[in-house]
Amino acid sequence: MMVCLGNICRSPTAEAVFQALIDRRGLGDEIEVDSCGTGGGSAGWYKDGGFSYHEGDAADSRMTAVAKERGVKLTSRSRPLTPEDLNTFDYIMAMDYDNVTAIFRAADYWSTSGKEVPPRSEVEGKVRRMATYCTKTKEEVVPDPYYGGKAGFELVLDLLEDACTGLIDEIVAKRK
Repeated sequence: MMVCLGNICRSPTAEAVFQALIDRRGLGDEIEVDSCGTGGGSAGWYKDGGFSYHEGDAADSRMTAVAKERGVKLTSRSRPLTPEDLNTFDYIMAMDYDNVTAIFRAADYWSTSGKEVPPRSEVEGKVRRMATYCTKTKEEVVPDPYYGGKAGFELVLDLLEDACTGLIDEIVAKRK
């Protein structure tokens, strides 16, 4: 599960890049990828009655254009992280530290409000920062390009191409 703030720039791009790697390696029957957001800036997105900005929206047009230049097609629609995601996915890939915090905040809330989610220790074992899988760069986070120009979107794609390769290599190695 690829996770960013609004699920319109970084995480849908990570989903598309990772899906292309899955397809190239013939792992489509073994690995599932999806993307979501942590509310897009809405403070109570994970609470009953909360809402997520951008929910249902296509990926940002600027991100879509940069990705298209590299042959990456973004097709997902924005949605928020759900309790089911915490149960379904083995890897929950946060694009930055704020996303990590938001995932834990939501998981803690859900666990105390009767939602079925894994114990906190299990969630902690699943949540990782995407940039830690970069092999060519030493970035700590995949920065949000939303308020910047084209170069920011290109940087995001560079980092995600690198990190997705590192991530799939780890997954494949662990399956051996």
